[in-house]
Amino acid sequence: MKRLIASALLLVALNVMAQERYVTLRLEPVNEADTLNVGWIDTQSPGRDRGLALARTYADLINKRAQYRLALAQIDMAGNDEVSQALGEMDTYWEELRKTYTQMLQQEGLGAEERKEIEQMLADIDKNKAETQRQIQGQLAYNANEGQAALAGLDPSEFTDERLLKIKNSIQKYVLGGRLWGFDEVRDFRNGFAAVARKDRNGDKIWGFVNRAGKLAIPCRWNDVFNFNNQRYYSTSVWDRPEDEDDRPWTTVRSGNSIGMIDSTGFVRIPVRFSWNYRPQLVFIKTAKGEFAAALDPKTHEWGLIDRSGNWFKQPFSAEEIEGDRDAGVFLDSSGNIIKL
Repeated sequence: MKRLIASALLLVALNVMAQERYVTLRLEPVNEADTLNVGWIDTQSPGRDRGLALARTYADLINKRAQYRLALAQIDMAGNDEVSQALGEMDTYWEELRKTYTQMLQQEGLGAEERKEIEQMLADIDKNKAETQRQIQGQLAYNANEGQAALAGLDPSEFTDERLLKIKNSIQKYVLGGRLWGFDEVRDFRNGFAAVARKDRNGDKIWGFVNRAGKLAIPCRWNDVFNFNNQRYYSTSVWDRPEDEDDRPWTTVRSGNSIGMIDSTGFVRIPVRFSWNYRPQLVFIKTAKGEFAAALDPKTHEWGLIDRSGNWFKQPFSAEEIEGDRDAGVFLDSSGNIIKL
């Protein structure tokens, strides 16, 4: 019952948030056997309009199916096991209350006013119980009427599994790579790549990237990744900072409690050996002496600056965190002391 209501409330089966020129399609599965749930449409492709139209049709039918199932649940609610159990628990509550009041009356030393009050509460139990049952039955009847009204405008032949799967199969012709994927989580495209996640044997999400051709360019192997962001594509979000000022396509990845950087082929450029702590992202800043990023040494737990090869340039600094000012070309420690290069 709870699952049906939750599905009915999930009305957004299609998420049309475009980053760059690609629209991310998040498609609700048809049934348990259907594992395909995501794809991307190129808004500059000839078939974009047809693909998006099919996706909207699919989303509309998925929502109608959820409404249909909710309506059936509302009609059948009176005989629903959960409702019957709740009613039984309510009867038990009133009987336990009756026993409690009866035992209170048997206590010695009760004053006349206290006894009168308890006797009145005991006398009111049946009336209150009947009123509660009347309200519940009225609500069940109202829900059933609501369900009947909803069913009147829905045709279940519109959203059969067979039809939904047929539409989803048609959508595949218009997405990148001509296929839909079954990922546990996806992000929108950034700088030519979309981060995607699958679950490993332990049920943990591991991340990789899909490219503009709709292929898994970087296999899912990292515990977390940042988008491929740089000066050209970054926004002002704190979690979306430019990692490169020269449009170099690198990004931070995490394995366990260690971070490093990979390039757009998946090759590890900065060894994944620095601590994942207050700074989850390696951000390189241009200075007169080269490009450097603040990093935390997992052995000494001290901060320093690393170069583009992942080698220490300056270490250590007595600071919990180092922030960089990319305009001034300086680094500041946690005490506000300027470390100029």
